[in-house]
Amino acid sequence: MTRDEAQQRFVALLQERFGVEEIPDDNYPLIDAKHHFELARVLREEFGYRIYSFVVASHYLEKVDAKNDNAVIDIEHYEVATGIRCVGAPAHLASWRVRVELDQSIPTLFPLFAGADWQEREQYDLVGVRFDEHPDLRRLMMPEDWEGHPLRKDYAIETACPPWR
Repeated sequence: MTRDEAQQRFVALLQERFGVEEIPDDNYPLIDAKHHFELARVLREEFGYRIYSFVVASHYLEKVDAKNDNAVIDIEHYEVATGIRCVGAPAHLASWRVRVELDQSIPTLFPLFAGADWQEREQYDLVGVRFDEHPDLRRLMMPEDWEGHPLRKDYAIETACPPWR
């Protein structure tokens, strides 16, 4: 099997079993948060993906339409991108995104991939995304008493960071 064939299998899985209709050329596919854990489980158990490569969270502020009385176009939210790798021939990376509202969380992938442990903690610490049933979801880089999440778009850049400034 070639990498292209592996990618086609991944796309078919997303469309047929997880209801994904749009596969963008310039971004990872967006899946419903309720399918996040199940997609990772299927990829691990049925397709042989074994390596947890990354999780990256992005914070998006509320978007308003300045031309239409500042009507809200999109509410503040997170997007969490995850990538897991299948090793061997052909090595292939399966990546997807999940939209997470500020008051929601997504399931941890730690029960499937031990490598999710510290990476999910990092995203919690720096961006604020919560991972349900994570065994040790606490700050990883910032002190425990730190207020806020420094990689959020609404985090004040002038926040004092002793002893550095």
